[in-house]
Amino acid sequence: MDSRNRSGWFVGALALAALIPGLVRAADPEPTVAAEWRAHEFLLTYTGFTTMYSCDGLEWKLKLLLKTAGARDDLSVRATCSDPTGFPSRLVTARLKFSTLALPGSPPVAGEKVDASKPAVPAIGVWRTVKLAQRSPRDLEAGDCELVEQFQRELLPYFVTRDVKEHMSCTPHQVSPFGIDLAFDVLAAEPKPAATAPAKP
Repeated sequence: MDSRNRSGWFVGALALAALIPGLVRAADPEPTVAAEWRAHEFLLTYTGFTTMYSCDGLEWKLKLLLKTAGARDDLSVRATCSDPTGFPSRLVTARLKFSTLALPGSPPVAGEKVDASKPAVPAIGVWRTVKLAQRSPRDLEAGDCELVEQFQRELLPYFVTRDVKEHMSCTPHQVSPFGIDLAFDVLAAEPKPAATAPAKP
């Protein structure tokens, strides 16, 4: 390539970069949002037909869904089963205690009683995209479809969300690998900066 061709290629590349900035720099990060942690308590009775859960199994799946959606790590889930042997039960209830980010001054979820002894804790949030599907997150299985449906209906309102895309298709007594299809942006805690290793002497 002679000098004239190199010069023409360089000018063309600059013009293309000016038209498509994303080719030369990453997209700007989402701005941080002033928020506050709010504590919630909820009694959930699992009502699915396709999959039965043991107490431990329901606790694990609910913790997975809550944490994936942005609940604080100190959440608590305690399940009670109709079958005390540890096998999956037809009737499982769970008492949940969890905290989510809210916008300062926003009203509580409809019907929720606010505990004045647990004041909101200031925090910094960012918008994060969550996609729920089979194996997203890894431990979410196709048989969890009805639980995800119930999570969306009863627990997702406790989170601040936007751009919710719901295409759930759960059929009782049937398992479909494409039944779970839920995506949304959620106001979640700002990621902690990665720890830097101490300099070697």
